[in-house]
Amino acid sequence: MDKHVLALGVTMLVAGFASYAYLNETEPAGKPDMTDSEKTAFDQDLIVNMGLRNIAGLIGGLGFFITLISIGLKRRKGGEGKTVTQKPAEI
Repeated sequence: MDKHVLALGVTMLVAGFASYAYLNETEPAGKPDMTDSEKTAFDQDLIVNMGLRNIAGLIGGLGFFITLISIGLKRRKGGEGKTVTQKPAEI
């Protein structure tokens, strides 16, 4: 297991889902009797918030997969690897 990759994955996981939770809680709220310019600004704010939530979710998901991959990584110790023996040619 490579600890640097594991730390990167856990960091991305925590940062992504924490950002997602924050953006989910701070969603813009509309009010009745809004003017057209206020409705346009409100719609733009909603779209930006939704896009940022998608990006934060993707970062958290990538962090999860990097964490899983790092658990499966093994450091190879010195050495040349397996020795391969060949069968003698048959006549």
